[in-house]
Amino acid sequence: MIKKYLFVYFAIFSFNILADEGMWEPYQMELLQKELRASGYKGKVANVSDLFKHPMNAIVSLGGCSAAFVSDEGLIATNYHCIESSYLQFNSNAETDLFETGFVARTKDAEKRSAPGARVYVTLESSNITKQVLDGLTDDTEAVDRARIIEDNKKEIIKKCETSDEVECRVRSFFSGETYKLEKVLKLKDIRLVYAPPAYIGEYGGEIDNWMYPRHTGDFALLRAYTAKDGSSKEYNEDNIPYKSDSFLKVSAKGLDDNDFVMVVGYPGRTNRTITFNEIEWDLEIGFHETVKFLKRGIELMEENTNSNDGSKLKYRGLKSGYENYYKKISGQIDGANNFKLLETEKIKWNEFLQFVKNEASDEDKDYFSELLDLINQDQEKAIARRYYGNSSLISQAKILYRNAVEREKIDADRKPGYQDRDQERMTNRIKSLNYSFDPRVDQAMFIDRLMVYKDIDSSLRRTVYSKILKLDESEKAILNKVDEIYSTQYRNSESFLKMMTMSLDELNNSNDPLVLFAKETFDESMKYEKESEERGAKRQLLKSKFIGLLKQYYKSSNKQLYADANGTLRVTYGNVKGVSLKDGLTYDPFTRLEGIPQKHSGKKPFNASKKLLNLINEKDYGKYYYEPINSVPVNFLSTLDITNGNSGSATINSDFELVGLAFDGMLETIIADYKYIPEARTISVDSRYFLWILDKLENAENILEELTIVN
Repeated sequence: MIKKYLFVYFAIFSFNILADEGMWEPYQMELLQKELRASGYKGKVANVSDLFKHPMNAIVSLGGCSAAFVSDEGLIATNYHCIESSYLQFNSNAETDLFETGFVARTKDAEKRSAPGARVYVTLESSNITKQVLDGLTDDTEAVDRARIIEDNKKEIIKKCETSDEVECRVRSFFSGETYKLEKVLKLKDIRLVYAPPAYIGEYGGEIDNWMYPRHTGDFALLRAYTAKDGSSKEYNEDNIPYKSDSFLKVSAKGLDDNDFVMVVGYPGRTNRTITFNEIEWDLEIGFHETVKFLKRGIELMEENTNSNDGSKLKYRGLKSGYENYYKKISGQIDGANNFKLLETEKIKWNEFLQFVKNEASDEDKDYFSELLDLINQDQEKAIARRYYGNSSLISQAKILYRNAVEREKIDADRKPGYQDRDQERMTNRIKSLNYSFDPRVDQAMFIDRLMVYKDIDSSLRRTVYSKILKLDESEKAILNKVDEIYSTQYRNSESFLKMMTMSLDELNNSNDPLVLFAKETFDESMKYEKESEERGAKRQLLKSKFIGLLKQYYKSSNKQLYADANGTLRVTYGNVKGVSLKDGLTYDPFTRLEGIPQKHSGKKPFNASKKLLNLINEKDYGKYYYEPINSVPVNFLSTLDITNGNSGSATINSDFELVGLAFDGMLETIIADYKYIPEARTISVDSRYFLWILDKLENAENILEELTIVN
C-alpha cells in the first residue's frame, strides 16, 4: 500500500532554501548569519532573534494585520486597509464619511476611539510546550481520547499563563501539530485613530490596481495605544494616558536605494508550503475554482442588495472589499500555478524526497503516511458542502449564544474553548460590531442564495436535521417561507443579541422565538459534527506530525533548515530592494514616482486624486523627500521579501532598524508563492518618504511629524 501512495502523491515544499526565502521564527536568525550578511545586513543578528531587544519589541499585531510602534507615546504605524473596519467604518455615518475625508488628529484629545474589541497585541513570550500539550498521549491513543486530552492540556496551560485580564495566552500549532508553542501577549484595549489618509490616497487604484504593479497607493495609517495611569491595560477612558512603549522605530526620510537590504518583521497569517500533493491538487483543480465562484457571487449579492440610503452599503463596505481582495488573489493563484508549472516542478523535487523515504523511513512511518493521505481524500469529498452550509450571520450568532448558554451550565474548566469566562469579552464585542457591519435584510438575501446551492448538493453530504427544518427537499416556496419565519425574529441587532446573551439555558429553551427555536433544534446535530471534526483533527495531528518528522529528517540529511508555515506568529523575512521582469521585454523598476499619480488620474474612483495633491505634484514640491535617481519622491517600492496575508502593515526596516516602508501587497503574477516560493515574487511597500511627504506637504500635520523621530 505504501508504495502506491508514495508514487501517486507528492508533497509541496521548497527543498533549496534561497537567499530571500522563508518566514523565519526569530530564534532561527542566529543560524542564518551567513545568508543575512550576503544580503547586505550589517546589524547585530542577536537583535532580530530576541523578542525583548530592539527592533523586535517594537513590532505588534492588530489581530490579522501587523504594525509597529513609531514613538515612545504608543504611536503605531500600519496599513490603511488594516484600519478600515474598526476605525473608519465604525466612525463613519451618512453625514461623516471618513473614507472620503480622511482623518487627522491635530491633538491627542481629537483622536477617535476604535470599535469595541479592537486590540493591539505585544508579544511577551514564545516557548516550546510540545511535551505539555501532548502529555498523556501515545501513538495508539484513540482519536476521541486524543482530541479530549490535547484540549484539556491546552486549557490548563492557558489557565496557568493568563495571570491577569491584560495578558492573553495562545497555544500555537507549528508544522501541523508536530510542534506546539505558547504565545504570551500583552493585550492593549484602548486604541485610537490618529491619522488616515482619504481614500484617494489610502486606496488609490482600488481593486483595479490591487495585487498589481506599478502601484501608487498610500496604504498607511497611524493609531495610538493607551493605558490607565498606572500602566495597566484598560478599556477606553478619558483619563487613560498614551502607552509607554519600551521600543519604537525611527522613520527614515533618506529611504532606500536599489538593491539595499530590507527586512520585514510581522505576523504572517498562513502559507501552504508543507502540505501534501493531494491537498494542493484538490486546491488547484477544484477548491480554488469553487472559491472564486463563491466570492464572485458574494460580491454580486452585496452589490445587488446594499444601498446608501439605509446605510447598508457602508455596513458591508469592509466585507465586500475583503471578498474582492480574496477573489483577485485566488484567481491570480490559479494563473500563477499554471504559469510556473507548480505541480510539474514539485514532482521532480519530490522524487528526491521519495528516495530518502524509501531508504530511511520505517515501515510504521510509511503506514502513517498512507493513512494521512486517505484521511485527506475523505475530507475533501465534503469540502464544498461545508462551504455552503451556514452563511447566515443572524443564525450563526444565535447558535453561538445558545451554545454559550449550554456551556455556562458547566464549571469554567469544563467548558469548550471559545465559551469560557476568558472568551465572554470577545463574544460581547463581536455582538457590538453588528451595529456597524450587519443588516438583516442583506444577510437574508445572501443566506437564501447560498441555501439554494446547498439544497442541490448530494443529500448524503448535507446535514439531515438542518436540511429538514429548512425544508430543502421541498419546494422553493416552502424554503423561502421558512427563512422568512426565522428572520422574523426579535433578535436582529446588537442590543437584542446582548439581551439574548444574558438569558439562561432554561429561558432560551422556553422561548418561542423562531430564531432561538432553530438554534435549539439544530444544536444536537451541530455537536455531533463538531465531535466528528475534532476526532478527525486529532487523528490528522498525529499523522501530520509523522509526515513532518520525515521532512525534518530529510532536511537535516542535506544540512538545510525547514521553516514552519506561517501561522499568525511573529516572523522575520529579509531580502533586497529589487525590480523584476515577469514578461519578455517588460521590466518593473523598483520605485514608482509621484508623477505616476496624475498619469493614472481620471477624476473618477478609484483614480480620483484631489486638486491639492495634483498641484503639489505638478509644482514638484518634493521637499527633503526627493530621491535623485528617480527625480521625484518614491511612492511604492519592490523588494524580494517573502510575505503573505497578515504581513499587511509590517514594518519594512533597513540594517539600522529604521522604518523605510510598510509592506502592503504582492504581485498577482507570483501570488502562488503562498504554496511554493517563487524567486521572482516581490513585496510592494509604501515608501516612508511618501507618507512623510503626505503628512508634511498635504496634511501639514506638524504635531505628528514632531512626535516621530525622523532620520535625515
